[in-house]
Amino acid sequence: MNKHIKLSKQSKKLLFSGITAAALALVVGGPHAVKADSVSASTLAAQSLNNKANLTASKAPDKNAIATDKTVVHINKSFLDKSNTTSNSIATKSVKAQDDDDEPIDSWMPDKNLQKIVAYNLYSDDSEAGVKRITKADLGKLKELYLFGEHEENDMNYYIAGLNIQSLKGLEYAHNLERLELEPDINTNINDFGVALIHSNLSDISALKDLDKLESVNLQQCSIYDISALANKPNLTNLSISYNAITDFSPLKSDTAINSYTPAYYQAVQYQTLSIPQSYGKVSLSYNCYDKDGSNMTIRVANKDDIQHDHYVRNYLSNWKKDAGVVSSDGKTVTWDFSGLPVGYRGYMTVNYKGAFFGQAGYESGGWIIIPFEITNN
Repeated sequence: MNKHIKLSKQSKKLLFSGITAAALALVVGGPHAVKADSVSASTLAAQSLNNKANLTASKAPDKNAIATDKTVVHINKSFLDKSNTTSNSIATKSVKAQDDDDEPIDSWMPDKNLQKIVAYNLYSDDSEAGVKRITKADLGKLKELYLFGEHEENDMNYYIAGLNIQSLKGLEYAHNLERLELEPDINTNINDFGVALIHSNLSDISALKDLDKLESVNLQQCSIYDISALANKPNLTNLSISYNAITDFSPLKSDTAINSYTPAYYQAVQYQTLSIPQSYGKVSLSYNCYDKDGSNMTIRVANKDDIQHDHYVRNYLSNWKKDAGVVSSDGKTVTWDFSGLPVGYRGYMTVNYKGAFFGQAGYESGGWIIIPFEITNN
């Protein structure tokens, strides 16, 4: 029996949803240093991914995740709410479009971690007093917003605030912003926690939609899945968006000034565990991954056959049997073969997706989609 599963947009999440210092300490055994030049970049990346995979609290599979009819298996729309893919969520309030600087900052910039970063950029003061000084008028004068690496190394509270930003709401008032850089500091990651790549909680960048003066944006190592806010940026030249959870790069089609040497690979997206009844035997899944020009990206099954290129996800390979997954001729669907697997077996349906992006060799777009599964009774 061959069943077809359609994965909804709401079902995906970043493989790791952000890390606190306490969680890191538990996993890596406390702060310790790793020399960056003692390990290859691919090894560091894989080490980082596998460490962080253990940090995120696993969610129990939704009992209503799979609704069946006679011929098709559907993913319930409530399978995974994207708004719950990061920890420490902050409730946002509706904001009236006004320039009243007496309006409480929490009402128009609800993310307190962002407030701390903004205050340091504006006043070199990220204390409570500094945050209270923030006004929309001052934001309107801001041309650069970034994480100060030296301050991250010297002030753990500032570093953790940078990791825990979830939303950029409020930055819509920074209408003169030209440079935005919110990538976690790699030196601090290595020196304090022994891993180079630590993802922040940042997922909502919708506040950037109308900031058309942006020239340089670095959002590597965040938790971003939707980059539609980066569309229609005529001045955007430098962009870095690798190590996120992006599967649709088409919003960048309108940005004609972007440098072709743009890092956009090493995306990693994981769905919640799918329960596969043993009687199904085979299941077909459709994958919707779009390159910058809107075309479907090439997909392939990630297994031991290409371990050199799949080293980043080496613990999530689809290797329970030879030809565990077969890609359709149109490159959009994979038929997974679960026949012979016992009840209780757990594994991963993992595919790599890759696009030409801007056509520059070594600067492709893409990454991996990882779907854990468990074989269940019929």
